[in-house]
Amino acid sequence: MTIAIRPATPHDMENIAQLADLVFRSRRPGHMAAEFPHLYHPANAHHWYLAEDGGQIVSIVGAFVWPALLSGARTKVASIGSVATHPAYRRQGLAFRLLALADEHLVQEGVRLALISGNLPIYHRWGARSVGQVTWYQLPMGTPDPAYTVRPLDPQKDASAVARLYQTRATRFTRRLSLLRELLRLQPLTTVEQGIPVALIAEYQGTPAAYAIVTHRPFQGREPSRVTEWAGSPAALLALLHHVPDLSQGGLEVPVLEDEKALEILLADAPRVRQGPYAWLVKVIDAPGLLRDLEEVWSERSDDPVSIESLSPGTYEIRWGSYRWSVDGATLTEWLFQPQVVSRPEALSTLWPISPLWPEGLNYI
Repeated sequence: MTIAIRPATPHDMENIAQLADLVFRSRRPGHMAAEFPHLYHPANAHHWYLAEDGGQIVSIVGAFVWPALLSGARTKVASIGSVATHPAYRRQGLAFRLLALADEHLVQEGVRLALISGNLPIYHRWGARSVGQVTWYQLPMGTPDPAYTVRPLDPQKDASAVARLYQTRATRFTRRLSLLRELLRLQPLTTVEQGIPVALIAEYQGTPAAYAIVTHRPFQGREPSRVTEWAGSPAALLALLHHVPDLSQGGLEVPVLEDEKALEILLADAPRVRQGPYAWLVKVIDAPGLLRDLEEVWSERSDDPVSIESLSPGTYEIRWGSYRWSVDGATLTEWLFQPQVVSRPEALSTLWPISPLWPEGLNYI
Protein backbone atom coordinates (compact mmCIF):
# COMPACT_ATOMS: atom_id res chain seq x y z
CA MET A 1 0.00 0.00 0.00
CA THR A 2 1.45 3.35 -1.10
CA ILE A 3 -0.08 6.48 0.41
CA ALA A 4 0.35 9.75 -1.49
CA ILE A 5 0.39 13.02 0.46
CA ARG A 6 -0.38 16.26 -1.40
CA PRO A 7 -2.30 19.54 -1.44
CA ALA A 8 -5.82 19.30 -2.84
CA THR A 9 -7.18 20.66 -6.10
CA PRO A 10 -10.72 21.93 -6.81
CA HIS A 11 -11.55 18.55 -8.37
CA ASP A 12 -10.95 16.88 -4.98
CA MET A 13 -13.51 18.89 -3.03
CA GLU A 14 -16.50 16.61 -3.60
CA ASN A 15 -14.60 13.54 -2.32
CA ILE A 16 -13.16 15.57 0.56
CA ALA A 17 -16.70 16.53 1.62
CA GLN A 18 -17.82 12.90 1.42
CA LEU A 19 -15.05 11.77 3.75
CA ALA A 20 -15.83 14.64 6.14
CA ASP A 21 -19.50 13.61 6.26
CA LEU A 22 -18.52 9.99 6.89
CA VAL A 23 -16.45 11.00 9.91
CA PHE A 24 -18.41 13.96 11.31
CA ARG A 25 -22.03 13.54 10.16
CA SER A 26 -22.66 9.79 10.17
CA ARG A 27 -24.69 10.00 13.40
CA ARG A 28 -26.63 13.21 12.85
CA PRO A 29 -28.20 15.10 9.94
CA GLY A 30 -26.29 17.65 7.93
CA HIS A 31 -23.46 18.04 5.48
CA MET A 32 -20.13 19.63 6.34
CA ALA A 33 -19.84 21.42 3.00
CA ALA A 34 -23.23 23.06 3.49
CA GLU A 35 -22.48 24.09 7.07
CA PHE A 36 -19.01 25.48 6.23
CA PRO A 37 -19.34 26.62 2.61
CA HIS A 38 -16.28 28.89 2.63
CA LEU A 39 -13.97 26.21 4.01
CA TYR A 40 -15.28 23.66 1.48
CA HIS A 41 -15.51 26.01 -1.49
CA PRO A 42 -13.42 24.90 -4.51
CA ALA A 43 -11.66 28.28 -4.42
CA ASN A 44 -10.23 27.23 -1.02
CA ALA A 45 -8.92 23.89 -2.32
CA HIS A 46 -5.30 25.04 -2.05
CA HIS A 47 -5.79 25.19 1.73
CA TRP A 48 -6.72 21.50 1.92
CA TYR A 49 -4.21 18.68 2.35
CA LEU A 50 -5.00 15.04 1.68
CA ALA A 51 -3.71 11.50 1.72
CA GLU A 52 -4.91 9.10 -0.94
CA ASP A 53 -4.54 5.40 -1.56
CA GLY A 54 -5.05 4.28 -5.14
CA GLY A 55 -7.00 7.44 -5.92
CA GLN A 56 -9.22 7.15 -2.82
CA ILE A 57 -8.96 10.06 -0.37
CA VAL A 58 -8.43 8.53 3.07
CA SER A 59 -7.30 11.45 5.26
CA ILE A 60 -7.84 15.22 5.15
CA VAL A 61 -6.86 18.46 6.86
CA GLY A 62 -8.63 21.71 6.00
CA ALA A 63 -7.62 25.32 6.61
CA PHE A 64 -9.01 28.78 5.99
CA VAL A 65 -6.70 31.79 6.10
CA TRP A 66 -7.83 35.08 7.65
CA PRO A 67 -6.18 38.47 8.06
CA ALA A 68 -6.34 39.33 11.75
CA LEU A 69 -5.58 42.04 14.27
CA LEU A 70 -3.66 40.72 17.24
CA SER A 71 -3.33 43.24 20.08
CA GLY A 72 -4.09 45.83 17.41
CA ALA A 73 -1.32 44.68 15.03
CA ARG A 74 -2.07 43.19 11.62
CA THR A 75 -1.10 39.55 11.05
CA LYS A 76 -2.42 36.39 9.38
CA VAL A 77 -4.08 33.35 11.01
CA ALA A 78 -5.20 29.98 9.64
CA SER A 79 -8.25 28.22 11.10
CA ILE A 80 -7.58 24.46 11.00
CA GLY A 81 -10.56 22.11 10.90
CA SER A 82 -12.13 18.98 9.42
CA VAL A 83 -9.13 16.86 10.37
CA ALA A 84 -10.41 13.40 9.51
CA THR A 85 -9.19 9.93 8.54
CA HIS A 86 -11.20 7.06 7.13
CA PRO A 87 -11.72 4.44 9.89
CA ALA A 88 -9.83 1.80 7.90
CA TYR A 89 -6.71 4.00 7.71
CA ARG A 90 -6.42 5.29 11.25
CA ARG A 91 -3.39 4.89 13.52
CA GLN A 92 -0.96 5.23 10.62
CA GLY A 93 0.05 8.83 11.33
CA LEU A 94 -1.64 10.19 8.20
CA ALA A 95 -3.35 13.16 9.84
CA PHE A 96 -0.10 14.15 11.57
CA ARG A 97 1.74 14.08 8.25
CA LEU A 98 -0.95 16.28 6.73
CA LEU A 99 -0.70 18.76 9.61
CA ALA A 100 3.05 18.97 8.96
CA LEU A 101 2.38 19.59 5.26
CA ALA A 102 -0.18 22.26 6.13
CA ASP A 103 2.36 23.85 8.47
CA GLU A 104 4.94 24.07 5.69
CA HIS A 105 2.58 25.52 3.07
CA LEU A 106 0.89 28.01 5.40
CA VAL A 107 4.22 29.45 6.53
CA GLN A 108 5.14 30.01 2.88
CA GLU A 109 1.88 31.95 2.54
CA GLY A 110 2.77 34.28 5.42
CA VAL A 111 0.54 32.69 8.07
CA ARG A 112 1.88 33.18 11.60
CA LEU A 113 -0.59 31.27 13.78
CA ALA A 114 -2.80 28.20 13.45
CA LEU A 115 -6.10 28.13 15.35
CA ILE A 116 -7.28 24.55 15.89
CA SER A 117 -10.80 23.33 16.60
CA GLY A 118 -10.72 20.65 19.29
CA ASN A 119 -8.40 19.62 22.09
CA LEU A 120 -7.11 16.27 20.83
CA PRO A 121 -3.73 14.66 21.63
CA ILE A 122 -2.66 14.81 17.96
CA TYR A 123 -2.75 18.60 18.07
CA HIS A 124 -0.62 18.71 21.22
CA ARG A 125 1.93 16.41 19.55
CA TRP A 126 1.90 18.83 16.61
CA GLY A 127 2.87 21.63 19.00
CA ALA A 128 -0.47 23.39 19.59
CA ARG A 129 -1.37 24.56 23.09
CA SER A 130 -4.33 25.86 25.06
CA VAL A 131 -4.13 29.62 25.46
CA GLY A 132 -5.93 32.51 27.10
CA GLN A 133 -7.95 32.41 30.29
CA VAL A 134 -11.74 32.27 30.45
CA THR A 135 -14.11 32.15 33.41
CA TRP A 136 -17.61 30.84 32.74
CA TYR A 137 -20.50 32.27 34.75
CA GLN A 138 -24.09 31.09 34.86
CA LEU A 139 -26.38 33.98 34.04
CA PRO A 140 -28.75 34.53 36.99
CA MET A 141 -32.44 34.71 36.23
CA GLY A 142 -33.68 38.29 36.22
CA THR A 143 -35.96 40.84 34.63
CA PRO A 144 -34.82 42.30 31.30
CA ASP A 145 -33.77 45.94 31.51
CA PRO A 146 -36.54 47.95 29.77
CA ALA A 147 -34.02 50.60 28.70
CA TYR A 148 -32.84 48.24 25.94
CA THR A 149 -34.79 47.00 22.95
CA VAL A 150 -33.77 43.44 22.04
CA ARG A 151 -34.59 41.69 18.77
CA PRO A 152 -33.23 38.93 16.52
CA LEU A 153 -30.16 39.94 14.57
CA ASP A 154 -30.84 40.44 10.86
CA PRO A 155 -27.78 39.17 8.92
CA GLN A 156 -28.28 41.74 6.17
CA LYS A 157 -29.62 44.86 7.87
CA ASP A 158 -27.55 44.55 11.05
CA ALA A 159 -24.20 43.54 9.55
CA SER A 160 -22.83 47.09 9.64
CA ALA A 161 -23.77 47.47 13.31
CA VAL A 162 -22.21 44.10 14.14
CA ALA A 163 -19.03 45.11 12.30
CA ARG A 164 -18.81 48.40 14.23
CA LEU A 165 -19.23 46.65 17.58
CA TYR A 166 -16.89 43.80 16.59
CA GLN A 167 -14.20 46.31 15.62
CA THR A 168 -13.94 47.53 19.22
CA ARG A 169 -11.85 44.44 19.93
CA ALA A 170 -8.08 44.75 19.78
CA THR A 171 -7.83 41.09 18.75
CA ARG A 172 -10.10 39.91 15.95
CA PHE A 173 -10.34 38.69 12.39
CA THR A 174 -10.74 41.31 9.67
CA ARG A 175 -13.04 40.82 6.71
CA ARG A 176 -15.17 42.65 4.17
CA LEU A 177 -18.72 43.57 5.14
CA SER A 178 -20.12 41.41 2.34
CA LEU A 179 -18.37 38.36 3.79
CA LEU A 180 -19.56 39.22 7.30
CA ARG A 181 -23.14 39.19 6.03
CA GLU A 182 -22.60 35.71 4.62
CA LEU A 183 -21.09 34.46 7.87
CA LEU A 184 -24.00 35.79 9.89
CA ARG A 185 -26.37 33.76 7.73
CA LEU A 186 -24.57 30.48 8.35
CA GLN A 187 -25.62 27.75 10.74
CA PRO A 188 -25.24 27.53 13.66
CA LEU A 189 -24.75 31.27 14.22
CA THR A 190 -28.32 32.51 13.85
CA THR A 191 -30.52 29.43 14.14
CA VAL A 192 -30.43 25.92 15.53
CA GLU A 193 -32.22 22.76 14.51
CA GLN A 194 -35.40 23.86 16.28
CA GLY A 195 -35.39 27.15 14.37
CA ILE A 196 -34.91 29.32 17.47
CA PRO A 197 -33.07 32.59 16.79
CA VAL A 198 -29.90 32.72 18.88
CA ALA A 199 -28.23 35.78 17.39
CA LEU A 200 -29.63 38.89 19.08
CA ILE A 201 -28.93 42.62 19.07
CA ALA A 202 -29.71 45.17 21.81
CA GLU A 203 -30.43 48.81 21.07
CA TYR A 204 -30.41 51.79 23.40
CA GLN A 205 -32.55 54.68 22.20
CA GLY A 206 -32.40 53.28 18.69
CA THR A 207 -28.60 52.82 18.61
CA PRO A 208 -27.09 49.30 18.58
CA ALA A 209 -25.33 48.78 21.92
CA ALA A 210 -24.41 45.06 21.89
CA TYR A 211 -24.88 41.86 19.95
CA ALA A 212 -24.48 38.26 21.03
CA ILE A 213 -24.28 34.90 19.33
CA VAL A 214 -25.54 32.06 21.52
CA THR A 215 -25.13 28.34 21.01
CA HIS A 216 -28.58 27.26 22.15
CA ARG A 217 -28.81 23.90 23.94
CA PRO A 218 -25.79 22.34 22.18
CA PHE A 219 -25.20 18.63 21.64
CA GLN A 220 -28.86 17.80 21.13
CA GLY A 221 -29.90 19.64 24.28
CA ARG A 222 -27.57 17.79 26.63
CA GLU A 223 -25.62 20.92 27.60
CA PRO A 224 -26.76 24.38 28.69
CA SER A 225 -26.88 27.25 26.25
CA ARG A 226 -23.74 29.38 26.14
CA VAL A 227 -22.57 32.64 24.66
CA THR A 228 -20.26 31.99 21.73
CA GLU A 229 -19.42 35.61 21.06
CA TRP A 230 -20.47 39.14 21.91
CA ALA A 231 -19.31 42.72 21.54
CA GLY A 232 -20.47 46.10 22.79
CA SER A 233 -21.72 47.31 26.18
CA PRO A 234 -21.60 44.69 28.99
CA ALA A 235 -24.81 46.09 30.47
CA ALA A 236 -26.53 45.82 27.09
CA LEU A 237 -25.23 42.25 26.76
CA LEU A 238 -26.84 41.16 30.03
CA ALA A 239 -30.10 42.84 29.03
CA LEU A 240 -29.94 41.00 25.72
CA LEU A 241 -29.22 37.59 27.24
CA HIS A 242 -32.41 37.66 29.31
CA HIS A 243 -34.26 37.42 25.99
CA VAL A 244 -32.66 34.10 24.96
CA PRO A 245 -35.50 31.60 24.34
CA ASP A 246 -36.00 28.87 26.95
CA LEU A 247 -33.41 30.44 29.25
CA SER A 248 -34.85 28.56 32.21
CA GLN A 249 -34.16 25.19 30.55
CA GLY A 250 -30.65 24.43 31.74
CA GLY A 251 -29.45 28.01 32.14
CA LEU A 252 -27.07 30.09 30.07
CA GLU A 253 -23.29 30.22 30.47
CA VAL A 254 -21.37 33.43 29.78
CA PRO A 255 -17.59 33.49 29.11
CA VAL A 256 -15.52 36.30 30.65
CA LEU A 257 -12.03 36.74 29.21
CA GLU A 258 -9.07 38.08 31.16
CA ASP A 259 -9.45 41.60 29.78
CA GLU A 260 -13.23 41.87 30.20
CA LYS A 261 -13.21 43.45 33.66
CA ALA A 262 -16.42 45.44 33.21
CA LEU A 263 -18.42 42.29 32.42
CA GLU A 264 -16.74 40.43 35.27
CA ILE A 265 -17.91 43.13 37.72
CA LEU A 266 -21.50 42.86 36.50
CA LEU A 267 -21.41 39.08 36.98
CA ALA A 268 -19.67 39.20 40.37
CA ASP A 269 -22.67 37.69 42.17
CA ALA A 270 -23.40 35.06 39.49
CA PRO A 271 -22.40 31.41 40.02
CA ARG A 272 -18.97 30.61 38.61
CA VAL A 273 -19.23 27.41 36.57
CA ARG A 274 -15.56 26.79 35.69
CA GLN A 275 -12.30 28.52 34.84
CA GLY A 276 -9.35 27.63 32.63
CA PRO A 277 -7.65 28.13 29.27
CA TYR A 278 -9.62 28.27 26.04
CA ALA A 279 -10.92 24.89 24.93
CA TRP A 280 -9.43 25.38 21.46
CA LEU A 281 -5.73 25.46 20.66
CA VAL A 282 -3.20 27.76 19.03
CA LYS A 283 0.15 27.03 17.44
CA VAL A 284 2.83 29.56 16.48
CA ILE A 285 4.01 28.33 13.08
CA ASP A 286 6.20 31.32 12.11
CA ALA A 287 7.67 33.04 15.17
CA PRO A 288 10.09 35.40 13.34
CA GLY A 289 7.23 36.53 11.10
CA LEU A 290 4.95 37.04 14.09
CA LEU A 291 7.64 39.15 15.73
CA ARG A 292 7.85 41.36 12.66
CA ASP A 293 4.06 41.80 12.66
CA LEU A 294 3.95 42.64 16.39
CA GLU A 295 7.20 44.60 16.57
CA GLU A 296 5.45 47.90 17.21
CA VAL A 297 3.33 46.40 19.99
CA TRP A 298 6.38 45.02 21.79
CA SER A 299 8.47 48.15 21.18
CA GLU A 300 5.91 50.11 23.20
CA ARG A 301 6.73 47.97 26.23
CA SER A 302 10.52 48.02 26.09
CA ASP A 303 13.36 50.07 24.63
CA ASP A 304 15.39 46.89 24.10
CA PRO A 305 14.48 45.15 20.83
CA VAL A 306 13.38 41.52 20.86
CA SER A 307 14.63 39.12 18.21
CA ILE A 308 13.42 35.61 17.37
CA GLU A 309 15.41 33.42 15.01
CA SER A 310 14.69 29.91 13.72
CA LEU A 311 17.34 27.40 14.81
CA SER A 312 15.60 24.49 13.05
CA PRO A 313 12.00 23.73 12.04
CA GLY A 314 9.90 24.38 15.15
CA THR A 315 12.84 25.54 17.33
CA TYR A 316 13.66 29.18 18.05
CA GLU A 317 16.17 31.38 19.81
CA ILE A 318 14.80 34.44 21.58
CA ARG A 319 17.12 37.35 22.32
CA TRP A 320 16.29 40.32 24.50
CA GLY A 321 19.07 42.48 25.88
CA SER A 322 21.57 40.17 27.57
CA TYR A 323 19.08 37.27 27.74
CA ARG A 324 19.00 34.21 25.47
CA TRP A 325 16.42 31.42 25.40
CA SER A 326 16.11 28.39 23.10
CA VAL A 327 12.55 27.04 22.93
CA ASP A 328 10.33 24.89 20.76
CA GLY A 329 7.19 26.25 19.11
CA ALA A 330 4.85 24.79 21.73
CA THR A 331 6.70 26.47 24.59
CA LEU A 332 6.85 29.76 22.70
CA THR A 333 3.09 29.57 22.11
CA GLU A 334 2.53 29.19 25.86
CA TRP A 335 4.88 32.06 26.67
CA LEU A 336 3.12 34.37 24.24
CA PHE A 337 -0.53 33.60 24.91
CA GLN A 338 -1.02 31.88 28.27
CA PRO A 339 -1.17 34.34 31.20
CA GLN A 340 -0.81 31.65 33.86
CA VAL A 341 2.08 29.66 32.38
CA VAL A 342 4.79 29.10 34.96
CA SER A 343 7.64 28.22 32.58
CA ARG A 344 7.97 31.70 31.09
CA PRO A 345 11.06 33.53 32.40
CA GLU A 346 10.24 36.41 34.71
CA ALA A 347 12.35 38.68 32.50
CA LEU A 348 9.77 38.35 29.72
CA SER A 349 6.75 39.20 31.87
CA THR A 350 7.02 42.87 30.92
CA LEU A 351 6.57 41.95 27.26
CA TRP A 352 4.30 38.91 27.21
CA PRO A 353 1.65 37.55 27.07
CA ILE A 354 -0.31 39.14 24.23
CA SER A 355 -4.07 38.99 23.79
CA PRO A 356 -5.13 35.67 22.23
CA LEU A 357 -7.92 35.33 19.71
CA TRP A 358 -11.20 34.12 21.19
CA PRO A 359 -11.59 31.10 18.88
CA GLU A 360 -15.38 30.87 18.56
CA GLY A 361 -18.27 32.73 16.95
CA LEU A 362 -17.20 34.97 14.08
CA ASN A 363 -13.56 34.10 14.79
CA TYR A 364 -13.96 30.53 13.56
CA ILE A 365 -15.72 29.67 10.30
